[in-house]
Amino acid sequence: MIWLDALHASIRNGRACVLVTVSAVVGSAPRRVGSRMLVSEEKIADTIGGGALEQQAIVHSRLLLEQASTTAIVESHEHKLGADLSQCCGGRVTLNYDYHPACLFNVMVFGAGHVGQCVATLLQQLPCRAHFYDTREQWLDKLPAESSQGAITTKLLGENAFLTVEQCPDNAYFLVMTHSHELDFELIEAILSRGDSAYCGLIASKSKSAVFRSRLARKGFTESELLKLTAPIGLAQRTGNLPMEVAIAAVSELLQIKNQRELVDNNTNTISEPESSIPS
Repeated sequence: MIWLDALHASIRNGRACVLVTVSAVVGSAPRRVGSRMLVSEEKIADTIGGGALEQQAIVHSRLLLEQASTTAIVESHEHKLGADLSQCCGGRVTLNYDYHPACLFNVMVFGAGHVGQCVATLLQQLPCRAHFYDTREQWLDKLPAESSQGAITTKLLGENAFLTVEQCPDNAYFLVMTHSHELDFELIEAILSRGDSAYCGLIASKSKSAVFRSRLARKGFTESELLKLTAPIGLAQRTGNLPMEVAIAAVSELLQIKNQRELVDNNTNTISEPESSIPS
């Protein structure tokens, strides 16, 4: 597989990868400027010439992958082929390392009806992995197969909704908008039972929301668990009732929650050095 196909596959599947590029060459070197290789956790695609230089590039790429940064990283390193790597080529090669983080923005949409179709139109422009489920194959067939930023996948929803929800990625964002109230309730119960959803939104009227919360409470869900349910969705946006207006409100809410979580994560991971009491 050439590096371009591998890069496209990694982005489509939401997996982290490192693109290694020969950006400068002085003297003799295995490959010329512009040669590329892609390194992921599972495979290595293409080559920058093999030998010790390529092995060093793979080792450094794997270190970047192990760090699992949520933001992109671009590094440049010069390698002296003779002095540093004991290669017969006596030149110098500069390698660029472009780390592409894994896509952690997984959106699980249950319902591919009119609002779901509009949600897909919006999500295909965002860096996310969107998964659409419906019991009606004809509606799933109307959805785009791929997005410009990531991927849109479709799957026919079977009878065991709990199993489907259980198999979804960790910390996913859930949107429930099927054609059936009972199916909606079964899905919401399964999502809340997981306890790890980044967002759980239900398209509903205020009365439907109240009925669902009452039924869930009778099933034993606590008040704190019920607070994780957002229903109706997109109330803060007040866009309107047209399918695209509802979709815009829903996706806006998803992005708001996502950005808030990322801000908290970034603040948590930032460790400030304590000021020294010893004068310099």
